[in-house]
Amino acid sequence: MSSPQRPIQLLFRSKEGVELYTLADTSSSAAPSSKKPSQGGQILYAGKTTFHLLSPNGSAAFIHDASVGLIKCDLSSPTTTSATSTTTSPFLQNSKAIQLAKCSPRGSYLLTWERPSKLDDNNNNNGNLKVWSAANGALLQSFSCKKATLETVQWTHDEQCVFHCVTNEIHIYAAHDWKRVGKVRSQGVASFSLPTNKGVDPNAPTKSGEETTKKYLLTTFVPGIKGKPARVDMLRYPDRMGRDSSTVGSDKTVNIPSGQGLTSKSLFNAEEVNVKWSPRADAALLLTQTAVDNTGQSYYGSTHLFLLLEKDVKNPTVGSAMVVPLPKEATKDGSGTVPIVSADWIPNPSITGVVPFGVISGRMPALASLHHGITGEPTFLFGRAHRNTMDVSPHGRFIVCGGYGNLAGGMDFWDRNKGKMIPRRIMLKEEEGKAEEEDTKYVTIKEAADLSITSSSPVVGHQWSPDSRTYLVSTTSPRMNVDNGVQIHRYDGSVVEESALPWDNAKYRPDKLLSAEYVPAPFPSEEEEKKEFHYYPDRPQSPPPRRFTELKGDAAVAALNKLRGAQAAQAKGGAKTAVASAYVPPAARKAGGGGGGAYVPPGARRGAGGAGAGRGGGSTLAERMRQEREGSAATVAAVKVTKRNGPVGAASVMGPVGASAADDGGKSKSALRREKQRLAKEKAEKEAAEEEKRKQEEEAARVSANKADPEKRAKKIRKVLKQIDDIKSKAASGTELNDDQKKKLTTEEELRKELASLNL
Repeated sequence: MSSPQRPIQLLFRSKEGVELYTLADTSSSAAPSSKKPSQGGQILYAGKTTFHLLSPNGSAAFIHDASVGLIKCDLSSPTTTSATSTTTSPFLQNSKAIQLAKCSPRGSYLLTWERPSKLDDNNNNNGNLKVWSAANGALLQSFSCKKATLETVQWTHDEQCVFHCVTNEIHIYAAHDWKRVGKVRSQGVASFSLPTNKGVDPNAPTKSGEETTKKYLLTTFVPGIKGKPARVDMLRYPDRMGRDSSTVGSDKTVNIPSGQGLTSKSLFNAEEVNVKWSPRADAALLLTQTAVDNTGQSYYGSTHLFLLLEKDVKNPTVGSAMVVPLPKEATKDGSGTVPIVSADWIPNPSITGVVPFGVISGRMPALASLHHGITGEPTFLFGRAHRNTMDVSPHGRFIVCGGYGNLAGGMDFWDRNKGKMIPRRIMLKEEEGKAEEEDTKYVTIKEAADLSITSSSPVVGHQWSPDSRTYLVSTTSPRMNVDNGVQIHRYDGSVVEESALPWDNAKYRPDKLLSAEYVPAPFPSEEEEKKEFHYYPDRPQSPPPRRFTELKGDAAVAALNKLRGAQAAQAKGGAKTAVASAYVPPAARKAGGGGGGAYVPPGARRGAGGAGAGRGGGSTLAERMRQEREGSAATVAAVKVTKRNGPVGAASVMGPVGASAADDGGKSKSALRREKQRLAKEKAEKEAAEEEKRKQEEEAARVSANKADPEKRAKKIRKVLKQIDDIKSKAASGTELNDDQKKKLTTEEELRKELASLNL
């Protein structure tokens, strides 16, 4: 890019105001820089605020103060000063009563909702759902809407058309002049959804002479009434909107009838529908939910997942709808109703092949999986764990499976391209008295059970950065009124030290932080968008630093034990134990658990005194409860996940998250392989010895029988010899002999010698 890239920025809204922070490049897990960033950011607005809104390209922030109105702050060229904004005039006139607001997909328009006001002298309330220009704040259009929602007005991805849902119809307007260009007729329609993405498959070659008419997909939802099931229709403007729908012709006077919709799906258990659009805007996931589960298996109601396609695989002229097949491992017995916890697409449309989507299903511990974007078949299993959220980085490379809300805040960081959890490096600090050149060592954690981490505070907000290199978790009010703050994780799960952050979390404690989020990346230019969909480049995992040396084997175990001991000493002094202290290498998992008071995973304690030996190791009640909870989770995670044959391009199914060599005595993979080879050799030798002993016993028994009754033995031998003669005659006639017959022929000479020795 010709101009320098915009740095990664975060917007904090607290009870005292709104601040903008610039995050330094902390995506690498190399040794932290000795240069401490300046504390404090740019104060965009000082005072009490009710909500804020960021434009889709990160160029502006809209902040609402109930005593002033909606204020606009320019972020396109932020300064490094910390001067307080002195803006007192609102960007939107008469905007004090606004309660909800959102931006159009490209950020050109603002949509706001406020409570309906009283009628004026002309019996008109001038509308409470208003459309504004995001450039100059001019009021463009207004509607009446009693329900507190912004979903009744939606723009297409390019902001060329606006769809407005009214009773039994959806009106379509041209965005630039608000003239009606069509309508969708659907009896009882309650909601609709439009994709906000461009919807072009970058992997498909462009054909010359291809139709250039812009078409937009949408879905409509009609709730079930009077015994009729609910229904979701996939439509396409302007040619496939339903037989009762129409568009305005070029002469602006004739209504042109539209064709039949692409596809429809009847829903017998659906009170609410959440639509998730594919990044290529050619498919949609339907997550349906009911308030009451008729089977009585769930207090939270029942959920179902469906997949709608614009083009059917066998007949591209029509769409298709199907139930998403869930992995049989989602339930303990492989059958029964499976609740859907979460479902969403990989957000990058530029990836090669079909865009997959992720699903978390089943009761806790739930199963996370990836599914094929066309067939819906599961292609990859992340394993079962206490997780309810799947966050995918903007480039679709890294995935976080997290357990937030009422769960403990566990997180697993995956590389989707490699199908593995991301290894994490722990840099070893320089010891006193050693030269700086000697501080070149690090240890790599690769065991799945040790890569799972738990947030030190309850997680309320969570988000990937626009460059896919860092991951934000926040604890905010009013959801949590204690320990407010923001923690940054690198893409491998390692925590960015608070000394490297430009803000001080102590400033927001205990309950001052209201929200925290990354500022969106700018839109790429048209030329840049042809090369890459995102503003920031897609970067793989960073290689190890060249100037560092990785410790392995006993040296790594000793270094980590020393680090854990130092952290335990700090914990006794009142400091919190770092997350890295939870790591126990496989070779160190012996009796006693070690660790000097640091947390040791339950699987690491099984070598000493069973499950009960690990309990009571924590110094606080919360730590002991977490140990016991994660111990039960590790037991469940040990369920074996079988390998399946998925569709083309499917990855092999991985083992469950948290499953480790807990029952292998703490041995490494190489040691386990050698142990397996040794046991196999010993087993083969034992079987050979037993076979030889059996033959000797049979020979001794035969000799003894011959001595006891030679006539009986001779009679038996003659019978076998007769059978051998019959086999010979069959072989002479061309009959193919089986293995038993061939084996019997080899005993003829021995039997004749034995018969001769009997002297009968």
